[in-house]
Amino acid sequence: MNNPKDRNLLCFDLEINSVNAMEPKIIKRISPKRWHRIFLAILFLLTSIALYFSLPHEARFRYEYQKGRPWMHATLYAPFNFAIIKSEQEIKHEKDSLLKGEIPYFVFADSITQRAISSLSNEIDRLKAAKSINFVEGTSLKLKVMGVYFDLYNVGILDQDFINSSNLSGKNRLKILKNNIGKEIQISSLYSLKSAYSEVRRRLDDLKNLHPEWKTFLDDFQPERFLASNLIYDREKNQQMEEKMIADISTNHGIVQEGERIISQGDIISARTFPILESLRISFENSRGQNTKYILIVLGRIILIVVLLLTLYLFLLNIRKKVMRSKRDISFILITLTLMIACCSLVIRSGTFDIYVIPFTALALILRTFLDTRVAIFVNMIAALIVGFMVPNGYEFVLLQIPVGSIAVISLNKMQKREQLIVTALIIFISYSILFIGISLVQEANLAGIEWLKIKWFAFNAILTLITYLLIYILEKSFGFVSDITLIELTFSNQKLLKRMAMEAPGTLHHSLQVANLSELAISKIGGNSLLVRAGALYHDIGKIDNPQYFIENQSIGINPHDDLTNEESAAIIIDHVEKGVELARKHKIPEQIVDFIRTHHGTTKTGYFYQKSIITNGAEEVEDKNFTYKGPLPTTRETAVVMLADSIEAASRSLEVKNSENIRNLVEDIFRQKVDLGQLQLSPLTFKDIRVLKDFFHEKLVNIYHVRVNYPVGTIKNDK
Repeated sequence: MNNPKDRNLLCFDLEINSVNAMEPKIIKRISPKRWHRIFLAILFLLTSIALYFSLPHEARFRYEYQKGRPWMHATLYAPFNFAIIKSEQEIKHEKDSLLKGEIPYFVFADSITQRAISSLSNEIDRLKAAKSINFVEGTSLKLKVMGVYFDLYNVGILDQDFINSSNLSGKNRLKILKNNIGKEIQISSLYSLKSAYSEVRRRLDDLKNLHPEWKTFLDDFQPERFLASNLIYDREKNQQMEEKMIADISTNHGIVQEGERIISQGDIISARTFPILESLRISFENSRGQNTKYILIVLGRIILIVVLLLTLYLFLLNIRKKVMRSKRDISFILITLTLMIACCSLVIRSGTFDIYVIPFTALALILRTFLDTRVAIFVNMIAALIVGFMVPNGYEFVLLQIPVGSIAVISLNKMQKREQLIVTALIIFISYSILFIGISLVQEANLAGIEWLKIKWFAFNAILTLITYLLIYILEKSFGFVSDITLIELTFSNQKLLKRMAMEAPGTLHHSLQVANLSELAISKIGGNSLLVRAGALYHDIGKIDNPQYFIENQSIGINPHDDLTNEESAAIIIDHVEKGVELARKHKIPEQIVDFIRTHHGTTKTGYFYQKSIITNGAEEVEDKNFTYKGPLPTTRETAVVMLADSIEAASRSLEVKNSENIRNLVEDIFRQKVDLGQLQLSPLTFKDIRVLKDFFHEKLVNIYHVRVNYPVGTIKNDK
């Protein structure tokens, strides 16, 4: 085996070269390693800028405090003069009280009165002519009827619906504007349409009793037709008055003088001192953001972001070098980190919801799904520290998010079933609640002082965490990751390619299943992704579907199409199954991580049978090695290396004439020695210890598969079952 450091460098160069082939010509002039460093520098710079604008622009008040809890800092004196700001609730209460006592304005609409009286006059004249009432009686009647209406309209008629509206609710007086002169009167002295109609009917009934002809006339008269509300709500005037009253409301309770003691250490933050502290905080943050010291605030924010991102960079560089070599992985980490912090910033600035409604643990769960536990926990910690600088009680926030995020990641382990996420959401809710109660008890030493309503936000948080399932699918497709759920789906026997293999190349499918079983168990012995190994092993020979009859596991007894081909032609068909497998997999949108198993499972080895046969037939000098050699590449991960070994061992074990423990041991040793001697494992991260464990495993497993029995001494009786 080569030096591990050199092997890592070779893997790095191989990955960079494959990416570099798709980059512009200008970038190609830069060495791959230097370009990768430039890419990382640009990526971290853009992340720093995004996080800079996510942080609050004003200065941060250095003290943390909560109402009803002790003041844990030194005695606080006012550093400057500042006003005690009223709370929003106080201002709202004062505003509601003023509006409740406001007297609404109505306009006396003369035009409505004139139209109604004019219509009334015409109607009386029409009825007089129809009833043939003499001129004197008719004129007298007309004057009396119109007098009734004049009286009502002069007093004022309100619309019935308006009387019941919110504008007059709780009011007993209003102001009437008539000819730009306002007059305040009792609402009870005015008429509504309903009361005006009753009054007209009463007074007209009195007129019926004065003269027989008037009764005949008034029986056909319809008084309601000439009633209309002539008091109109003056919306513009009322709005002006409301705005003036609101503008006159004072937003302050008073002034705190510089040097005045605000609170002493150990004092309880009461309902009186809390608004003073809040006022000092707001005044401090606003004033510092507007003076010449703002440059120091900017510098402080830059230092905070740079130090935290540098911490993340050093962690990945020293602990997770593989992530640092992958543009996709590091981009994914920084993008998801930035998006989570930006979401938290928006919620904090809006003030609509509590910060704990944000499913913060979703960041850790997503990173765990596509990367690993250690990266997920560390990035969750960095994100919590940054957001903790934004929220009012940063220490409490950090103390909650780091442990809960870690618990969530560890509890999820591998997300292979949908119900796992539901269980994790429940664990998140319980963890938040228990930790919050614990923190509150330390601070309060009193169950009554715990903000129990805050636990509802933890419930919302846990429910929103379920969107992780949807986000995983979106991110998987966007960044080209493969989740455990996708790997499980790929191994279902009803997958299109696997069904086709079962129909057209059943022998290959049986071989692939055997390799999958061996590989899955083998990788679990040395550590690796068993689901990825199983999926890769099932698809590694998918290219044999195109010409299944040319592969021995699919041939009928006595029929071999290679008999009619040259050794070179046969080798070309055998070698071509790798390329065909890659094309077929990509056509069916099989993830690239699975395609890697297809490309690497033969590495750069030779088609041994036809190569040796050609040497025997033509002589070693006449044989061109390239015609019998697979194009590679070599496996670069534990998973692909294990599948290469399992594939060779499973296929070779079938050709053993005598399948006993010794022969199987020799077979496994020979195959491992060949792979090492030919350099097929030089890019893989397998260690000598891994190889020793794998040798023992493959030997033990093949012995069990072929039911190898011990030789009983002569004369003993075998108890066969």
